[in-house]
Amino acid sequence: MFNLLERLLGPKLENFRETQPILNLKEFYTGTLKAHGVARTLFGKVLRRFTADIKGSQEGDKLILNEFFTYDDGRTFNRQWELTQDNPEGTQFTGKGADIFGDIKAQTKGCAGLLKYTLKIPTKKSKSSFKTMAVIHWQYQIDETHALHFLRIKKFGFTIIKSTVMFVKDSSPLN
Repeated sequence: MFNLLERLLGPKLENFRETQPILNLKEFYTGTLKAHGVARTLFGKVLRRFTADIKGSQEGDKLILNEFFTYDDGRTFNRQWELTQDNPEGTQFTGKGADIFGDIKAQTKGCAGLLKYTLKIPTKKSKSSFKTMAVIHWQYQIDETHALHFLRIKKFGFTIIKSTVMFVKDSSPLN
């Protein structure tokens, strides 16, 4: 029932078509960024807090993101994603990552972006132990240097974790 309500009443990418600033994934995520986030249960209990240092670069039609996460328990995790631009407008991407099963599908309209993928998430029990979960990942560019991300992480079709992440782009001229 909740999933049906979520689909009917939740955000639709089309609703952001006329919003500003326009989210251009390759432009926004190229350079040095810092992320600050929290993962919570569906009912709001905090599971983890984390920061990430991100370096984005471009190779042709690819956006490459190298991310280094530090969790509140001291654990660290490195991730690299490659997103390939699928259309000339730069609004559709397909991606890969070592912590992804299958493909990342990304689309943007106006200030918003929607990514869908299946993620391997490290567990607290072991550094080599992972869970596999579907992710619905919304992001909104706030201004030239800030983007806010909202993730719903699902298992068996039910949202079990929500994560909120603020990305801050280094705007120094040497970036």
